[in-house]
Amino acid sequence: MSVPHILIVDDDTILSGLLQLTLELEGYDASTAPDGDAGLAMLRQGTFDLVVLDLVMPKMDGIKFLRVLNEGGERRPPVIVISSTAGNTLSDEFRALGVVAIARKPVEPGWLVAQVAAALASGDGQTG
Repeated sequence: MSVPHILIVDDDTILSGLLQLTLELEGYDASTAPDGDAGLAMLRQGTFDLVVLDLVMPKMDGIKFLRVLNEGGERRPPVIVISSTAGNTLSDEFRALGVVAIARKPVEPGWLVAQVAAALASGDGQTG
């Protein structure tokens, strides 16, 4: 079985690095992208099993990222949103866009690891 590949899309490079390290210590393969444009480009080039997404970023914010991701029509990975502007309640709008969990920054590493494991176990990737 291959190691799940996770894409972290966040303009906060320190936080991205910490999330990447946390996930790699749990045995996942993790990559980072500094904004939505770069994240979408990486998704087009490689296979990712899950996306960890910030909402507030330059160039392309997380909401636009989710909308563009959902326009693709192909299988899309489940998304975990982490943001300083989000609440902890998953809205129907976010669910429709493929979001499986949401948390306010700063996110607890144990919470993130548990959510990643649950999303990967449930096979929440959806078709558009």
